[in-house]
Amino acid sequence: MPSTPGGGPARPVCAAALSTEADLEAAVAEVAEEIESRLDGARPDLLFTFATHHFGGDLPRLSGELVAATNTENLVGCTGAWATGEGREEEHSPAVAVMAARLGDTRITVDHIAPPSEGGPETLDFEVEHPGSSGVFVFGDPFTFPATAWLSAFHDVNPGVPLVGGLAGGGIAPGQNILFAGSDAVNSGAVVCTIEGATRLVPAVSQGCRPVGPPLVATKVEGNVVLEFRGEPAAKVMFEVLESLDEADRRLFQAGAFIGRAVDAAKSKFTSGDFLVRNVMGLDPKRHAVAIADDGLRTGTTLQLMVRDATSASAELESMLEVAGLASAGEALGGLLFTCGGRGQGMFGRPHHDAAAIERAFGPGFPLAGFAAAGEIGPIGGRSFLHGFSASVALLAPRDS
Repeated sequence: MPSTPGGGPARPVCAAALSTEADLEAAVAEVAEEIESRLDGARPDLLFTFATHHFGGDLPRLSGELVAATNTENLVGCTGAWATGEGREEEHSPAVAVMAARLGDTRITVDHIAPPSEGGPETLDFEVEHPGSSGVFVFGDPFTFPATAWLSAFHDVNPGVPLVGGLAGGGIAPGQNILFAGSDAVNSGAVVCTIEGATRLVPAVSQGCRPVGPPLVATKVEGNVVLEFRGEPAAKVMFEVLESLDEADRRLFQAGAFIGRAVDAAKSKFTSGDFLVRNVMGLDPKRHAVAIADDGLRTGTTLQLMVRDATSASAELESMLEVAGLASAGEALGGLLFTCGGRGQGMFGRPHHDAAAIERAFGPGFPLAGFAAAGEIGPIGGRSFLHGFSASVALLAPRDS
């Protein structure tokens, strides 16, 4: 895949476009014209491209046509259940969303990772050449890309490197999702884009939950099953916490049981952003134990019951954006939004919720593109995980800001 230094101006710039044309050629023409206008005719160094499945068999042509129309070599993206651009989430329309970036003195690489033939460890290796000045985006096929294992291996080799992305959405069987890498379109594995140099990646993840009750220390663990909290049977302690909650929170937990694992064992005080949220899978009545959808449990792990509703999810997203915005206040060039298909109007009761929150945080017309994913990828405590019902945001900003 192409690996080129950006040829843009000293200070990077981004521009976004969204088309809801049902014809692929018309959609390409519309977004290409908009990008050209917003970049004053300059060639983009990088295109992030997301499209819905409405275009059917024409989809594999999209990346090649966009490369030709915009005269860029570096393109990365995928299909989604819906596409997002500049304050809008087009949940029910054909859509092509593009964010174009002129990144100045920034090296860009785009790679395709083939799916592992037999899960061999060599397929998990991905090493960043200069971790101190790099950021990584990954878009994978949910049926053929071993996301959890790959992410774990990535951070073992590249500690501290910010990584954001998502699993392609909208396809319901292997081979239906499309990944874009330059002019190529593939339907398996993952595509990875690495930026290195003058542009930095600032991530933010909203898991849409808030903690309830006190933190609980797991004092006996077997695999993904907590046998004891505080030296007492785990199920007994969990029910005692539930009884201490007010009725509204108790109903929320019963409607969707979530638990958060503190990713930084050294902390003693926590906020919602300190926990990796996972589902409570069920109870083991014989051992009075609690099974959790998390393979990172250890004796001494701090856990926290979590609840999720529209109000909590909205407040947490705004909080996470505020934290990310502090690192790049007034300097964010553009953003990418990878949101769960279970959010949107179905969760919030109104359209464009997550995209509008980003626009409020960074101003009208803020360049934004993204898609509804089958799993969102972003960091909690410095390591990226695969999430559900979350909104993962990637902000691009000058490294000297």
